[in-house]
Amino acid sequence: MTLHIVTTSPFSNATFKSVFARCSENDGIVLIQDGVYALNHADVVNQLTRLQQTLGVACFVLADDLIARANQALPATTNTDMIKRISMEDFVELTLNYKATISW
Repeated sequence: MTLHIVTTSPFSNATFKSVFARCSENDGIVLIQDGVYALNHADVVNQLTRLQQTLGVACFVLADDLIARANQALPATTNTDMIKRISMEDFVELTLNYKATISW
């Protein structure tokens, strides 16, 4: 169980392809900093949905970073049951609950 912490925008590089290739069963993905822009990228959201359905990959987004980037509401096309908003305290707890973390 690995927690993938994504800090980069899918609009600026191909990091998400690498993240998706490394995901295994019951991993987690946390979108922080510019990674929250992934919620505005249809291909990334679709891939996150597939990973959750096939491998049980959980997806989280840091609420403070959504607000800081003027993206306070998840886009209408985003399944809010799939992507959970978390606080900084939740984020710290997640890092303790997974066996390993990888920052992208």
